[in-house]
Amino acid sequence: MTQAIGYIRRSTDRQEESLDQQRAQLEAFANKNGWTLKAVYCDDAISGSNLDRPGLQQLLNASESSDVDVIMAWDRNRIARPKDALDGLLLERKLQDSGKRVVYASTGLEADRSFASGLISYVEHYQNGDYLRKLSRDTMRGTVDRAKRGLWTGGPPPFGFDRLILDGDTPKRIVRATNDGGQVVLDADTGAVLDQLPKGKPHKKQDHEVSTLIPSEPSRVRAVQSIFEDYASGSPTRKLRDDLNDAGFRTSRGSKFTVQTLLPMLENPAYLGRCVYNRRTLSKWHRYQEGSSVERKDEGIEHRTEADWIICEDAWPALVDQATFDRVQQLRADSKTKHAHHRGNAMKSNYLLTGRIVCGVCGGRLTGATRTSGKGYKTRYYTCCTHQAGHKDRCPKRYSVPADLVEQHILNLIQSDLLRLRDDDQLHAYVAEELRRLSGTKHDAREQLQKRLVEMDQKIARLRDHLGSLSPQTAESLGFYQQADDLATERAEIEHELESVTTNANLPPVGDLRKRIAAEFESIQELLASGSLEERRSMIGNYVDEIKADPNEQVVHIGLYPTLLSQRIAGAGFEPTTSGL
Repeated sequence: MTQAIGYIRRSTDRQEESLDQQRAQLEAFANKNGWTLKAVYCDDAISGSNLDRPGLQQLLNASESSDVDVIMAWDRNRIARPKDALDGLLLERKLQDSGKRVVYASTGLEADRSFASGLISYVEHYQNGDYLRKLSRDTMRGTVDRAKRGLWTGGPPPFGFDRLILDGDTPKRIVRATNDGGQVVLDADTGAVLDQLPKGKPHKKQDHEVSTLIPSEPSRVRAVQSIFEDYASGSPTRKLRDDLNDAGFRTSRGSKFTVQTLLPMLENPAYLGRCVYNRRTLSKWHRYQEGSSVERKDEGIEHRTEADWIICEDAWPALVDQATFDRVQQLRADSKTKHAHHRGNAMKSNYLLTGRIVCGVCGGRLTGATRTSGKGYKTRYYTCCTHQAGHKDRCPKRYSVPADLVEQHILNLIQSDLLRLRDDDQLHAYVAEELRRLSGTKHDAREQLQKRLVEMDQKIARLRDHLGSLSPQTAESLGFYQQADDLATERAEIEHELESVTTNANLPPVGDLRKRIAAEFESIQELLASGSLEERRSMIGNYVDEIKADPNEQVVHIGLYPTLLSQRIAGAGFEPTTSGL
């Protein structure tokens, strides 16, 4: 019996064809054709423009199975709504390349490799993508209009605010985030609870409704005002983070506050009552530029110039006064300038062990940081990312590892091992033995080739004698001329191979090679002492297996790979060595 698999998708819960409907239609179509529907793969609330969907990847993997004959979807727009129609066509061809039939249940049409099918596929994929392109343009027009009117443009509101749903100018509902990541819906007049939504199921307003922001419950408003005032007074962000978490507050996702979630709050102009839209673009279809919607050719997050921002003052009640907010922004700017050298990814950091040193308590990564004393002295150290982020339940231990001490110790270990190898008599004995072996191998090869050359000369001499005793016509009819050509070609090949072996056999003496090895070791030591940051990181990566900080024992365990040559000499297996610091 024909075995089939299916795929269903929806972008939002308002889509006319629900997942259950699509599944039922695929089952009915399979039954009608006498097929067995083995499995149905699904993507829920994911746009068709995203070609890296989990369910779609499962479908592609399942299509490789030998016991699958047919791949079904309700329509092409379920498979993809690509930005480029060619991407949709290639995706469809990838399914066909597995040797399976691709069938769409809504029309009963089957995609194949004919010109007509390819043309129809390209046109439909273009139309499917164009649907999202037009939808994006219309959505952006509505969002820009709301931003100019000072309304909330979408997404979770900043901590300390609730969403007020309006029908025209009439307040209808208040939507408030709960500490578990869900939402509670309140009556706008009485405050009575109308609905409670679990995490992952946000409240959706009607198409004719809009929303604005209002101050949340008093405790949250006071918490926002407190973190701005405390930061302006010099409190570190980790204390502000701990104060929020200790008071039981959580983000709109139900997570504990971290420094990374706190810093954007301190820079958010929404707390001044100011609505700012288009500071960055997330849409893959359009950007708002110079007062109009412009189609994007690229994708990803794009930060927009201030000239394209839409700003509406006094859009909602402010939670922070202007003077406090300005003081916080000045401190944030000073902090960014002070620590600019130590921000960014590992290759921009001046810490050699970034990405390699781990916490012995929680297993998380340690990251480099710099502490500046009152006299301006800077101390480099490593600290646990998990603890720094405020996840004290996962890593309760607060500690720091002196960066200069650990880094220099590892460099000394590598240099010491290189010096040992440079002066290792056993290593040089091994090299000498390898030279003798290689030289012997080359000598044997030369002898074999010379023997073959002698044999070829004897064959050619015998053939020449035959040719001398026969007429040209008889020699040609017997194929002697062709044999002569073949022998000449083979002899030339042997001579060339013999010349190559002779050239490669000129190996350096053991003494000269030992000097070269010593010079190479010296260059590696120079690299470790004064090489670039990237060069020293690369060397450490080739030498160090793992670095683990144990704050309980106050020790750093350094696991090194044994060098390739030392393994070869000793004949030992692969076991990283450990050095304690």
